[in-house]
Amino acid sequence: MITLSKISKTYTNKVTALSEITFEIMEGGVVYVLGESGSGKSTLLKIIAGLEDSDHGSVSVGNEIITGPSQNLAPGYDSIAHVAQDFKLQQFWTVRDNIGKKISHYSKVDKEERIRELLALCKLESHADRFPKELSGGQQQRIAIVAAIADEPDVVLLDEPFSNLDLPMKSEVRKEIISMLRALGITVMLISHDPAEALAVANSIILLRDGKLEQMGTPEEVYRNPISFYAAKFLGPVNELSVNKKNELIRPEDIRIVSSGLYEGQIESTTFMGMHYQVYISSKLSSKALLAYSSEALKRGQSVRFSIA
Repeated sequence: MITLSKISKTYTNKVTALSEITFEIMEGGVVYVLGESGSGKSTLLKIIAGLEDSDHGSVSVGNEIITGPSQNLAPGYDSIAHVAQDFKLQQFWTVRDNIGKKISHYSKVDKEERIRELLALCKLESHADRFPKELSGGQQQRIAIVAAIADEPDVVLLDEPFSNLDLPMKSEVRKEIISMLRALGITVMLISHDPAEALAVANSIILLRDGKLEQMGTPEEVYRNPISFYAAKFLGPVNELSVNKKNELIRPEDIRIVSSGLYEGQIESTTFMGMHYQVYISSKLSSKALLAYSSEALKRGQSVRFSIA
């Protein structure tokens, strides 16, 4: 569905936003683009959407070659919907009008049917005649996205769509929106700073580092088999330790605190995290305390034995 070949972009201030980015995305998937601020995530989405020119390389969506503003009088493509982080609903239009304006070229009957369909899809049928200021942040987010897909695009690009929502709402809205887009068979690419969100939702993860493609793969691949220390740390907590004269990177969940454990250590600190306790263990395996998870409240200074899965 989406193919990038050696996409590069350098801004006039000589800041390299993207360097030789190449990948393919299959149709109908949900792809998370991760990376630190300044890693090139937003630039990548804008180039794919045809809203920004690349310096080198090519982008195609389906069988269509995507070009930027320098080659198009009206930048962008009908088959690609791009929703910016600071999405703006028209505050003096009703929900119905915010959606309807996106499909003003439909016949009146078809437009009304499509609006009803989209409102049902995002579970806001009873809100059709309300104004955006009368909606919660999560409801506004849903309306912005269904408005973007009103004209039935093949691809939706979302720039940090859930960043402005509080944690309980974020989880619920994310689940509803991603389920909605999956049900429609739309290919989705979205930017996030939240690795846990990407691991829970994505079919595929793209990790950018300083404008370069650090790693791409399924959530399990990038989490369990990171190709670099940077990738390992970005996807979640990791311990550095020495086992059998080799340096290893070990996830906290792979350190098991058991009485029959091969290694011994001492609890440095314990923090209650809800479903588990987060503990730091000092041991001879590492100059730094090892992060592990425990179902029990262990006391500071307590001696423990542990194994490594």
